Amino acid sequence: MNKRLLIIVVFSIGVIGIGLVLYFMFFKPAPTPGNTNGNQNVNAVLPNLNGNVNRPSGNLNGGIPNVNGLNTNKAAANINAGPSIIANGGDTQVKTLISANAFDTVIDANGNLRYYDKASGQFFKLDANGNMVALSDVLFPEAESIAWSPDRNKVIVSFPDDSKVFYDFQAKKQATLPKEGQNFSFDPTSSQIAFKYNASNVNDRFLVVSSADGSSITPIEPLGENGSKVQVSWSPNNQVIATFSEGLNYDSQQVYLVGKNGENFKSILTDGRGFESNWSADGQRLIYSVYNAQTNYKPALYIVDAQGDSAGGNNKFLELNTWSDKCAFSQSGTSLYCAVPDPYTLPAGSGIYRDQAANTADAFYSIDLLTGAKNKLAAPVGTDGSRQYSAENLSLSPDGNTLYFTDTPTGRVLQMKIH
Repeated sequence: MNKRLLIIVVFSIGVIGIGLVLYFMFFKPAPTPGNTNGNQNVNAVLPNLNGNVNRPSGNLNGGIPNVNGLNTNKAAANINAGPSIIANGGDTQVKTLISANAFDTVIDANGNLRYYDKASGQFFKLDANGNMVALSDVLFPEAESIAWSPDRNKVIVSFPDDSKVFYDFQAKKQATLPKEGQNFSFDPTSSQIAFKYNASNVNDRFLVVSSADGSSITPIEPLGENGSKVQVSWSPNNQVIATFSEGLNYDSQQVYLVGKNGENFKSILTDGRGFESNWSADGQRLIYSVYNAQTNYKPALYIVDAQGDSAGGNNKFLELNTWSDKCAFSQSGTSLYCAVPDPYTLPAGSGIYRDQAANTADAFYSIDLLTGAKNKLAAPVGTDGSRQYSAENLSLSPDGNTLYFTDTPTGRVLQMKIH
């Protein structure tokens, strides 16, 4: 009997012990949250769902997006930072210097813009303080084209009635040039000009050279009926005064360099038609644009050697669809800056019919002519948010830090910082 009682007692104690173990393990309530050992704050390691993240020091809002939608992420902030002040490959701010009617803008030796104002018929310069200063009181109403001398002190103005006038802003001297004169180009010293004398009699048509005021005319080459194939462009190294282009087939031309002394230079074979060119500052190379079937008759930009025995060598496609007159060389000749129409909206056939590209927006590209590297320089954005620019008359400031251009449809002159 006593033995049985002992067994019952031992069993009961065992059941109670197991029950207590189970209670503490599974059923005892958790302690109330509060400030625990060491006064540790739970918020020091867990983010606050309202967006404030407490840290031992500092604020994590600089790197973690705010749940309530505040823009605290650095990368996100850059998206809304607006156009860059200096070109860096993306949206870049351009500043309007002249609001309208500027025509044939150039940069003088002092870095001032010079231009013809269509509304007033006068020539102006924009000085370093942004003031418009008249170069002369003489008016040239309804000018059709302007040829500037390299020193920017002389012009030849052509009018719709075929009259031509030479004017020297420094000497305040004016002279009348022959009405038969076309396609004027100054020599590097600004003292002579070359032009096509397009007489009514085909036998009297010549490529000629004269003094800047049109006196002392000297015939260089007969033109006959080939005047339309000749482009007068006096090279900066004083070797070439014009080019003569002859079609070989639908997709190529032979371009001959015409010297002022009858030199027999090597020719250039182009990979397309519609040759238009622009000299480098040292006169050793040409950039030119042509069109062909491979580009859907859009303009294609090339560079080629154009001096002496090397003429025609290193003829390279620059992989840009634009015209040569939408580009500008750096003074060193090692870099090229071009306005390039949007390739997705540039119409097929625009190399032949350029007016089709009038409403195509340009972006700007730079090309390292030593390495061949090509980079998108900028997508221009105006202070009013405008992005629709069609650029012409590209010019670099003497220090190479600022690019100027004219918006073709409006005649506005704008500047863009590139360094």
